[in-house]
Amino acid sequence: MVKKFPEGFLWGGAVAANQYEGGWNEGGKGVSVSDCARHHLDVDVQDYAKQNEISTEEILEAMKSDDTSLYPKRHGSDGYHHYKEDIKLFAEMGFKVFRLSIAWSRIFPNGDDKEPNEEGLKFYDDIFDECHKYGIEPLVTMSHYEPPINLVLNYNGWYDREVIDMFVKYVDVITDRYKDKVKYWLTFNEVDSMIRHPYTTGGLVRDRFEGKNFTEVIFQAMHHQFVASALATKIAHEKNPDCKVGCMLTKLTYYPYTCKPEDVLQAQQDMRSTYCYSDTQVFGEYPAYLLTKFKNEGLNIKMEEHDLEIMKKYPVDFVSFSYYSSSCVAKDDAGLKKTAANTNIAIKNPYIPSSDWGWQIDP
Repeated sequence: MVKKFPEGFLWGGAVAANQYEGGWNEGGKGVSVSDCARHHLDVDVQDYAKQNEISTEEILEAMKSDDTSLYPKRHGSDGYHHYKEDIKLFAEMGFKVFRLSIAWSRIFPNGDDKEPNEEGLKFYDDIFDECHKYGIEPLVTMSHYEPPINLVLNYNGWYDREVIDMFVKYVDVITDRYKDKVKYWLTFNEVDSMIRHPYTTGGLVRDRFEGKNFTEVIFQAMHHQFVASALATKIAHEKNPDCKVGCMLTKLTYYPYTCKPEDVLQAQQDMRSTYCYSDTQVFGEYPAYLLTKFKNEGLNIKMEEHDLEIMKKYPVDFVSFSYYSSSCVAKDDAGLKKTAANTNIAIKNPYIPSSDWGWQIDP
């Protein structure tokens, strides 16, 4: 039994650039996928699938607008202008770590720019300096739902292999710039979320892949992120051998609704739908059950000659996760009550309460 936190335990708080910063068109920042994500007032907050749907037409419409109410991530919490006050409040709470993300489009506004945006780099210099002023360690996510929108419109997001090189260039710049200020990195936030909201995670818009198997598109983009994550880990360690680089996933916990073998098997399969991402990044190779899924479903994932070698050679140093709630699963869910489970709808567990959002409260 753990009676107290170990020496040096990092207790803190977290934000994400796309939710926190605002300043969407200031400081040389480019437009990101999140800046084009519209709030649908006519859709229930629990209907996450509809909230996350977007078309190319809607993106182009967003690009013509300066509105910040229909596109709430453009203003976020206005951390761009208030980060000093916020970090001071964190320090007053005794926090020792501040997890945040760097907005890719603040460093390379279009993703494919030749040179980084110095004003954006200076902004994060100032944030990290402010953290260290209070003895707070920054824990920095390299990509947290904010690919530059240019990569969606001109490269089809992470489906395009060229995006790996663009990301590597971005990582090379930030890990070099902040090698003396950041010890802890995460590559992709909730890397598994590509399957649930492919637009914000991978810059994938369904109508741009007409005639293609969209599940295959998602896993192809996922493969490119696995390679990019391994290369990012390599680069970060080269810049600072003492730094630690982790992967990050959504910790979705599933219970079988009954003790029927088919429900137990379904729970195992659903858990693997999350674990396959951390398994791949921790062990540096695709687990057999994921390769079997590709084969059984006829998913042809294109891999270049040295991809698997790169993934194997540069696994992550640690695993991190966001835990929201648990849910139940059954092979046949007909007639069973459903509830929200963050980014999906799941079978309601009758033995635990739910929040106002419908998330089941299960510590």
